[in-house]
Amino acid sequence: MRHLVHRLSLVVALLLLAIPAAQAQFNLLPEIRGGVGMRGVDGGGNLLDPDRIGDANVELLFAVPDLNAWSVIGELRPHLGATVSFRGQDSYGYAGLSWTFQAPILPVFVEASAGGVVRSAMFSAPQNDPSRNFGCGVGLRVAASAGINLPLGASLIGTVEHLPDFGTCGVARANTNVGVRLGFRF
Repeated sequence: MRHLVHRLSLVVALLLLAIPAAQAQFNLLPEIRGGVGMRGVDGGGNLLDPDRIGDANVELLFAVPDLNAWSVIGELRPHLGATVSFRGQDSYGYAGLSWTFQAPILPVFVEASAGGVVRSAMFSAPQNDPSRNFGCGVGLRVAASAGINLPLGASLIGTVEHLPDFGTCGVARANTNVGVRLGFRF
């Protein structure tokens, strides 16, 4: 448990240090999200089992007004996030672009995200381990979310993410994860 608190503290500190730089470059930090998740849901099992929860996630979404000129409907926003495992699996950081579509009248939205991911195995695996290869620690992240807007700028979001590595270490591996997050817009 002490390792979990240490890792979460480190991730939160790094993300908080990134906020002033992001505000200087993008001028606005419209949303921060945090929650929990479970890995390997494509392998089956009981998704409602709370013992499967093994990850904590934090994500920042930025507003770039010029970027929304490219979107006819919805909102395009860069994102930066991190998922920390407290079950001994790889932790990872990610960045990319999210497209959010708010339903007219209803307080619901859907979101699609794509970008890159860097896994901790790239840095922490033994020297001869294939996962230290550059391609194995770096990959793609795609995600889909559905959410409901709550009072005071809050939202409850369910997310499914897929992390394929396209066989860069010899054998193609992928991980599909689900999570629930709480978001706050500023």
